[in-house]
Amino acid sequence: MGYPTLDAALAFPNNLLPSESHIVITDCLNANANFLIHHFIGNQLKADRKVILVGLSQIFNHYFHIGRKLGINLQAYKQSGLLCFIDGLTHLNPYAQGSPYPPAKTPTTPTSVLDASSSNNNDTTMDVLKSFYDVIELQVSAATKENQHPLLVLDDASVLLMSGFGLEAVQRFIQKLKVMMSRADGALVTVIHADEQGTEDLEQDAFCRMVMMNASHVLQVEALNSGLARDVHGQLSILHGAQQILPNASATVVQSMHFKIADNNVEFFAKGISKGVL
Repeated sequence: MGYPTLDAALAFPNNLLPSESHIVITDCLNANANFLIHHFIGNQLKADRKVILVGLSQIFNHYFHIGRKLGINLQAYKQSGLLCFIDGLTHLNPYAQGSPYPPAKTPTTPTSVLDASSSNNNDTTMDVLKSFYDVIELQVSAATKENQHPLLVLDDASVLLMSGFGLEAVQRFIQKLKVMMSRADGALVTVIHADEQGTEDLEQDAFCRMVMMNASHVLQVEALNSGLARDVHGQLSILHGAQQILPNASATVVQSMHFKIADNNVEFFAKGISKGVL
């Protein structure tokens, strides 16, 4: 279900994320990393392991349609219980209070919902994120009891910061999720935005650095420096551990590849070698 060339580059045992690992995926406005999420989800589901997908930037239909192009029926996996979708977008802010979405008892109804719209005015950011944590923990605990080595996908954590949740609170939230998945003998995938323009925003820059500091691997998706190309859609760099953002980062080996996205596949190849046909 995943992309064979990416599996070969990552070289994870059985093409599954190692237990207790934290994979951070970074993208930017000119290069979306959504295709990487489906790679890890597809491999996990193929191995009959539980996936908890927290959609902070998209509703379920978005993931369903992309998955269908890749040959993954996320709806069927959701109905079987192997995929749990937590809607973290619809009611992330109080202004969504009273919204009829998500609809009840439909195939696309989320397994659960993160709801900040019903919080009291006296609730602090930490109170709201604590309730979010509890919703996620309920699903992870159920998977742990079944010894499914669950995968938790947070797509994407930058939305929390942009929605007014404080830097320190979001940092603690992600760290608690990482600890949770370590205890569950599972893995965590966190998606964040890391545009170069964001370096001018001290809070956003600190947020990106904080999240990457706690990663076992960082997958950076970037646009080509030369601009758009017909046969190359972007560049993927695979970084190992927090050393990438420390002063001695120059001593770290970085594996970089170009990629091309088609409707039902993504091809990765060495830089400078264009693949006209996938």
